[in-house]
Amino acid sequence: MTFKKGNSITFLNYFALSLVFFCVLIQTASAQQKSKNVLIKGLIINLQNEPVSDAFIQIAPGNKRMLTDKNGLFSVQLTEEKQYQIFIKATGYQNLSTNFSAVNMQENGQPIAWQLQDSTGELSDVKVNSLNQKQKLATAPIKAQIVDLKAAEGQSVSLIELLNRSAGVKIRTTGGLGASNQILLNGFQNKAVRFFKDGIPTDYLGAAFDLGAVPVNLLDHVEIYKGVVPVFLGADALGGAVNLVSKDVNHSLLNASYQFGSFNTHRATVNGVYYSPKGHFFAGINAYMNYSDNNYKVEVPVTDNETGITSEINTNIFHGKYNSYYGEAFAGFKDLNWADLVKLSITGYNIHRDFPFGATMDKAFGKAKGLQNSLIGSLLYKKSFLDHRLNWEQFFVASRLNSHTVDTAGGHYDWYGNFTANPSEFGELSDMGSLAKLHYDYLLSRTGLAYKISGTQKLSANVVFNQFKRKGADPMGYEFKAGGDVLEVPATYKKLIAGLSLESDLLPNRLQNNLIGKFYHYTTDATDADYYGNPVNTQNSRSAWGIADGIKVTLNNYSFINLSVETALRLPEQDELFGDGHLKLSNFDLQPERSFNLNLGYKIIKPQKWSLEVNGFFRHTNHLILLMPLNLIYSQSQNVDEVKGKGIDADLGVFITQWLQATGNFTYQDLRLKNTGYSATEGARLKNTPYFFANTGLHGSWHNFLKKADFLTAYWLFGYVREYYLSYIPKSVEPDGFLGLFGRARIDARNIIPDQQIHTIGLGYEPAHSPFKLGLEVKDLFDTQIFDQFKIQNPGRSFSIKVSYSL
Repeated sequence: MTFKKGNSITFLNYFALSLVFFCVLIQTASAQQKSKNVLIKGLIINLQNEPVSDAFIQIAPGNKRMLTDKNGLFSVQLTEEKQYQIFIKATGYQNLSTNFSAVNMQENGQPIAWQLQDSTGELSDVKVNSLNQKQKLATAPIKAQIVDLKAAEGQSVSLIELLNRSAGVKIRTTGGLGASNQILLNGFQNKAVRFFKDGIPTDYLGAAFDLGAVPVNLLDHVEIYKGVVPVFLGADALGGAVNLVSKDVNHSLLNASYQFGSFNTHRATVNGVYYSPKGHFFAGINAYMNYSDNNYKVEVPVTDNETGITSEINTNIFHGKYNSYYGEAFAGFKDLNWADLVKLSITGYNIHRDFPFGATMDKAFGKAKGLQNSLIGSLLYKKSFLDHRLNWEQFFVASRLNSHTVDTAGGHYDWYGNFTANPSEFGELSDMGSLAKLHYDYLLSRTGLAYKISGTQKLSANVVFNQFKRKGADPMGYEFKAGGDVLEVPATYKKLIAGLSLESDLLPNRLQNNLIGKFYHYTTDATDADYYGNPVNTQNSRSAWGIADGIKVTLNNYSFINLSVETALRLPEQDELFGDGHLKLSNFDLQPERSFNLNLGYKIIKPQKWSLEVNGFFRHTNHLILLMPLNLIYSQSQNVDEVKGKGIDADLGVFITQWLQATGNFTYQDLRLKNTGYSATEGARLKNTPYFFANTGLHGSWHNFLKKADFLTAYWLFGYVREYYLSYIPKSVEPDGFLGLFGRARIDARNIIPDQQIHTIGLGYEPAHSPFKLGLEVKDLFDTQIFDQFKIQNPGRSFSIKVSYSL
């Protein structure tokens, strides 16, 4: 592996020195805290106050592990003054993670009890006070699907793989590690589904917090919202949202992981926190590194220069290297008179990405690359008033993102890696070539207020203001006829989203409601050159209102119904309007999406036996924004006038035995064009969009496998995607089978993204009383071809191993 000189080395040296300093700080602080040990006794019980035997207990820091006995009891020696986090896992129950102080856990020698929820949660709000935050979100009127990442920390798995196992979710990628990706969520895709980090839109983080880059070990869990999005997220998401939630701990810790896999892939993470003895001051670091050659096998079209015949060949990608570095240092105070929490963060990252091909795989690249780096400062402040009835949260962030495209090949490559010089071709992405340097300045402010009117009503407000400015230069790029670089003219984008919600418990423990109103406003100002080099200025300004309502009806302690409805607007994002400076082109004429959405869901559980969740949706969208390939190399966001869709997803989990669980889910979505004016496209499925995909799997777990208190997990997973189509095809040539699930479309095979069947197996092992975890995984066990966005082939069979360490 090689690293570039210059900024990358500077950043790495700074990161390494910071890491060494931070580790010394933790060790020094730990050495100074010499307090006596105390014996803590614990009891694990269920909702019926019955003891839970063989429950797995893990306590950090110290990574102490044990099992409860037949009476649900355990004991452990801990340091008296320290803050600890306990993680409890037992078959048939939800995982429990909570913080405690050893000095407060002694009550006349009696064991302290922790109560576990049944496998999918006690659904009655009678016990709402005992639910943790994740359980509350999963059972709210506008509910979240929670992907808990605690169990995946030791697995050799990516965040994209974990999300793809969820019902209604499909993450689509354009290659190996670091490749761009899009989300498909219950009928909506790309930017219609917004991404957040701890409730803040991730735009200001650029590609650093892309799903393909973020390691699992830096997060606590992921919240997936289908349809209506709660006000506290504060964005114009039209079809749902994904909130990436960082770990929130109240004690010092140090975690690290290293993963190695096929295609010379390396991934490493470090995250650590230091808390002062009294717990008011804290400081920490989160960091990761990714690297991959991405030299996997592909089948690509090659045209013979003599005969003009195009045929498919098997070769390896030869220009696909990707490496990225990310570091966040933070410090702050909590539980003070003037602030419940104040946190200052400084974040920096650097990304290098080779471009192996364009928007499709019809043309190979051999030298084109993109670079991106940024320095980001943010401030978070929280304070409660009126005896915690009024809560105020304020977040500010300022960042500058620098993007550089290097395209100076002076010829072209073929898929064999052969280079042909051509004096008329300055670059590969375009004949003009490019040395574009773009600077993106972000300012973001989010203000959140929540007021508890009474025991049954809460009023919440959220205002998010985002200001963006782009300016750059390209000595090889377009110029105005009168002179001057087109990119030197600043492009600006401002957006304001305000939301207000009223949460009401209308019938105690039976009927809850969340009524939401939103206001949207945005302005853009950008200048481009027309075909003749004349400046063309485009200005847009628009305001709109939206309304949504979510209802939850609790049928009994183990089942409920959710209904949500909204009419909402989705404003174009800055990269959809202005491009990304690399392979995504600008479109200043892009119109906002307007959609009417209806969602209905039902959930039922049989504690410790099985659970079932079914969700249906209806969408009617005007000016849907869809990413489309352009000229084989570039892509561009464009409007689709009118789309109607309906769909259903279901998720089933069954405990076959105490140590074996089976899971399965499927998603079907029927998204079709309306009022096109052309018989060939009227009623056609939305192009380049899967309409049926499914997952199933077996998950085994064994305590005391090799010795007492160790833990072994094993899993087999199967993923299926039904064929779908690159372009619009007439409804009359679709497969004849039920819902299009059988048979094959009667069109040219080149327009078909074929059926895909992917098997994955994995193992995880946690030695007894050890700070280490080991994970192994084989993805695409039978080495089948995997296609995704724009029929781009993804890596086939791959092996990976991961070692995690927790102190």
